[in-house]
Amino acid sequence: MATFAQFLLDAPVPIVTTALALRYGPSALLVLLAGGTAVLTPGRRGERALVVLRLCQQPAPARRKRSRRAVGAPEV
Repeated sequence: MATFAQFLLDAPVPIVTTALALRYGPSALLVLLAGGTAVLTPGRRGERALVVLRLCQQPAPARRKRSRRAVGAPEV
């Protein structure tokens, strides 16, 4: 953790701002940046941005529904 903190302290302000915005900002910001990078950047970097977009679009795992038992009903 100390190495990551030192990296952030040594990095230029725009890089730190972007890193913090991606970490603590809304997911829409990540989609916007990855989409812009995918469209504007040719080659391998654009392909990686498309992979990030695909990962963002994967649905969350479904939650199990709990059955409610009536209060006072005998258990079977």
